[in-house]
Amino acid sequence: MLESFNYILYIILLTFWFSTIPVAFLTMIRFVRNRKIFIEKDLQRIHNDPTIIFQITTMSATKTKVVERGIYSIINAANKINYCNYKISIVTEDEKDKEKFKAIKNCEIIKVDKEYETNAIKKSRALQFAVEYRRKKGENTSKFWIFHMDDESYVTNQTLLSLLKYIREDKGIASEGPIVYPLKFEIANPMTALAESVRPFGCYDCVSQMNNPPPLHMHGSNLLVRSDAEDLIGWNFGITLAEDQLFGYKLYEKYGKKALGWHGGILLEQPPLNIKDHFMQRRRWILGSLQNINKFPFWHRFKISFKLASYFMGFISGIATTILYVMTFIPMLTTAIKILIEQNNFNPLIWSQYLFSSFFPSSFPDISLKINEISSSTNFYPIDIGPISILLIFPYVMWLLSYQIGLFLNLKHNKKYPISKKIILHIQAIFFSLVLGILETFPAFFAIIEYYFRKRMNIIKEKQYYDFYVINK
Repeated sequence: MLESFNYILYIILLTFWFSTIPVAFLTMIRFVRNRKIFIEKDLQRIHNDPTIIFQITTMSATKTKVVERGIYSIINAANKINYCNYKISIVTEDEKDKEKFKAIKNCEIIKVDKEYETNAIKKSRALQFAVEYRRKKGENTSKFWIFHMDDESYVTNQTLLSLLKYIREDKGIASEGPIVYPLKFEIANPMTALAESVRPFGCYDCVSQMNNPPPLHMHGSNLLVRSDAEDLIGWNFGITLAEDQLFGYKLYEKYGKKALGWHGGILLEQPPLNIKDHFMQRRRWILGSLQNINKFPFWHRFKISFKLASYFMGFISGIATTILYVMTFIPMLTTAIKILIEQNNFNPLIWSQYLFSSFFPSSFPDISLKINEISSSTNFYPIDIGPISILLIFPYVMWLLSYQIGLFLNLKHNKKYPISKKIILHIQAIFFSLVLGILETFPAFFAIIEYYFRKRMNIIKEKQYYDFYVINK
């Protein structure tokens, strides 16, 4: 009975593991294809400046200290390239922000009225208020561009030059660029900082999403939109925590494929500073997608569902793989150590061969056979895993590579770490890869179960929604 159960469970897991192979190939193709346009490099200052409104949407710029850092990053970058035709808009719910930032040139405070009522909730409500505010001022025309930023967003010279180039070349009405996470890296929880490595690598996929719309997802920051287009689409999407995802699809629906693009300007941000913030941030993404999914046509809904299912199954696979690995290889490792001690063999080379063959049986077949004969444990795997292991090497390597490339991009813009520290962090990312994978996928696993459990129990009703959790900055 146990052997039959093991066989069925193994086949189910094997099916999922093999499903990662085409995804890994697609990931590799997009990385190779997009690496040259990922970051815009062909930049020069040409003085035919459009008007860009840098919009930072926050609950309170006074209480959230990093907003001021972002404001001065815009000012410094603009000064360095001699760009003056810009404005900074702080969309806030805090009245104190008016006093705090009144002395900053080209900076306006848009205070969202408490009495303001619209179909949108949370951040989308503030975004819609800003659209209507600009409409009254006559700024919702094709002459104005809105660059959306989060609380912690930090603009560089390269960011600004890339935006100006995109607008100058008239490539579309909305575009995005890569986001990296070097800020406050050294004070964040080590695991959440390393886990954030996967996000810059994910931006290689974002290039394809934006250049071949409709996008399955879209960043709410590092988003450049022509003001009249944002006015037409608006942010009145009802109950959703992923307004940017809906906004991207509505842009495509209204303006077509050529409307969206990739400007390639880097925006610097920071990882979640603790485990709870990391979890709540990912949970919000998943809940937002689940709230949106029925608003899309069938094929788009199918692709989002597949992506969410992969995210969900990633956690199950990680946990199951860990259990199977322990059940199969730890007894073999214990037996190998026992054999070496009984033989009084302390040759480092022999030890390394025995230990290595415990985890990779095909590396030293004779030693593995000897360990298997002595070991009292029963191999969990009902069929030979050797050939299968070889097939699964590629997606596993791509997964490890995604963290290494993303971490490299994050650390490249962190000036506080010496080379030696960066090398250590890359080694740590490999060593903790399984933990990072579980940390990254657990929020999706939890959120999907939570959402459908609440829905089944009729807890989610028309006017109820999940709180928009604001992470610590």
